[in-house]
Amino acid sequence: MRPMNTLIMPTPSALKLSVSGELSRLSRADMIDGLRKGLEVICAFEDGTPKLTQSELAQRLDLSRAAARRYLMTLTALGYMATDGKAFWLTPKVMRLGQSYVASSRLPRTVLPTLQKLTEATGESTNMCVLEGFEAVYICRVNAAKLLSTGIEPGTRLPAHTLAGGRLILSFLPEPELDAWLNTVKLIAYTPLTVVDKLQLKREIMKVRKQGYALTESQLEIGLRGVSVPLLDGPGRVVGALSISMSTAAITPTAAIKRFVPAMREAAEQLRAQL
Repeated sequence: MRPMNTLIMPTPSALKLSVSGELSRLSRADMIDGLRKGLEVICAFEDGTPKLTQSELAQRLDLSRAAARRYLMTLTALGYMATDGKAFWLTPKVMRLGQSYVASSRLPRTVLPTLQKLTEATGESTNMCVLEGFEAVYICRVNAAKLLSTGIEPGTRLPAHTLAGGRLILSFLPEPELDAWLNTVKLIAYTPLTVVDKLQLKREIMKVRKQGYALTESQLEIGLRGVSVPLLDGPGRVVGALSISMSTAAITPTAAIKRFVPAMREAAEQLRAQL
């Protein structure tokens, strides 16, 4: 488990580990390949592929059919999967993996009370997210009564380029790492306004770096605005992003920045002393 004051970095940064041959050999020596593959099998089941046959899994993960069957049967025997004899799917027992993080990490428990107060004060939904690969992962969230988007809860993963929080964290990457991220990511348009031009996205991320907050509108969902500020630990390292989401019809962008950014920065500063 990563320490709570360490940002979950995108894949390009992790690839630095392969630069040193000695470190790479050490990593391989310490790695249990079967465990790694087992986790990849679990992660292969997602919204677009809730059920997979052993042949489909083998093709998806570049495994032999025999190996795919062994992984699937092992996970089924342990209760993490179910099958009808042909297709396999995850069971609710998989949720224990995420619950273990929530139960053992101080970060969600520390941030959640502050988000609750922020939602009470602003009347808007609030969340805290981190960056993992090309996605922003929600660590905790407090929904306002006038919730705009459903289905967003702790553990939800959304494309980082569409979210204020994702862009905010990306703005803290050194420029070579940001360029590596941009060169590798596939930018998908979720609305007609989603930024999919990588040069434009970089300009917007660099603007976020300069102003210290991020604002997005209708990037993931038409009519949805996000405003985000950084959450830092004591030494000043970025832990994640605090965000507020709202309807674009409820308030102008300028008014949203004036109203919400100071309150969010105050909340982030209060949390900094606890991280």
